[in-house]
Amino acid sequence: MTAESDVGPEVAWWESYGDPVLTDLIGRAARENRDVRIAAERVRAARAGATISRSWLLPSISAVGGAFHADTGYDATRRQALPDADIAVGGINVSWEVDLSGRLRAGATAAEADALAVEHGARGVRLMVLTDVASSYFALVGALRQLETVRAISAAQDETLRLVNARHRAGLATPFDVERAQTDASRARAAIPPLETAVAVSRHRISVLIGDQAFNADRIAPSISVPVAPPARAGQPAALLERRPDLLAARAQLDAANARRRQAHAEWFPRLFVSALFGSGHAEVNDFNLGSARYTNTAALLAMPIFNAGRTRAINEIAEAGQSEAVLRYEDAIVRALEDVENALAAVRNQRQRADTLAGAAASAEAAFGRAQSLYNRGQIDLLPLLDAQRQRLLVRVSANDSHTQLLLDSVQLYKALGGGWQVFDPITAPAQTSAAASPNS
Repeated sequence: MTAESDVGPEVAWWESYGDPVLTDLIGRAARENRDVRIAAERVRAARAGATISRSWLLPSISAVGGAFHADTGYDATRRQALPDADIAVGGINVSWEVDLSGRLRAGATAAEADALAVEHGARGVRLMVLTDVASSYFALVGALRQLETVRAISAAQDETLRLVNARHRAGLATPFDVERAQTDASRARAAIPPLETAVAVSRHRISVLIGDQAFNADRIAPSISVPVAPPARAGQPAALLERRPDLLAARAQLDAANARRRQAHAEWFPRLFVSALFGSGHAEVNDFNLGSARYTNTAALLAMPIFNAGRTRAINEIAEAGQSEAVLRYEDAIVRALEDVENALAAVRNQRQRADTLAGAAASAEAAFGRAQSLYNRGQIDLLPLLDAQRQRLLVRVSANDSHTQLLLDSVQLYKALGGGWQVFDPITAPAQTSAAASPNS
């Protein structure tokens, strides 16, 4: 990766744009966005699953009890009444699979890694939401600036049409001149509704991203100052492995696959089950109290597979294939992450050059309009050349506005590719991470 700086990007990258409205919107989205909250619920479920897996490592203790009443009635064969019996028992049952082969420990490790992968996935959702808010906000700012410019162009075209009509009535312009001016005026007016739609859509999108309703979109008012794209600071390529949520999730999935490989290998070894039952019982026969008695029952069972029609071998093959797939997925995620950063760096670099060029063109057009205004004030040119200079100035401004907006959007994509920002709002306390780069044959 061609880093522009050895210094990594800022964590709260949205603050580098210097726009307080953007900072507030991103904070609200991080707290209230529904996708973020859904992802948090998935994390809660994954943590519960990890707790279940860890529980198999410890003994299971349960209370047992029962009461029985036997109303036996009359034995016709012996011609005698049979006794009625009341029996009550209660006790504690303890059962435990002793993890001789490490199978249960490997399963618990896999569940922890799966939960960690889900947590990193939730961080990825948060990063996606933050960048969506920033992109929608800059699209809104750009659309508003463009709408202002296009309305000025439309007003200038309407004024040009009025003057051409006046010249035509005086015999100084042809019908062709009138039709051309009418066409330009209509085309300028036709450019306004799409921009108004873009403004509305951007506001609606931001409202939904921050957990609000679309009909409250009018409350979103951008700052008066124009945001400026900060210099790109990509940092070192290796930092992506510790920053991008998708890479962190892929690494956790690899850890889970390594643990499942060890768990599957343990299927070849015996299992030891230990159980014990402690309790007491009470019996009455024909209302005669026979008293209470305590009882204890302990047992141990050792089980080892001898023949199961290839099931254990198939379990190991599945785990081995899953481990190999996880390695390839991790490698592919790294390559794609580096590609994203390279593409984003190239886009920002080239768009910045284009924006600087168009900014220079806009300054030249502004100067040309100023000179035309001076000539018009001295009576050296009439109004049409002045309006033409104004129109050219506004057209160049349209291109400059578009380039500036695209530069802001490209810079957001760069921050997204770099994977930062989710740490600021991270409520997740990740468990101790297992070995990341375990060997496929481990």
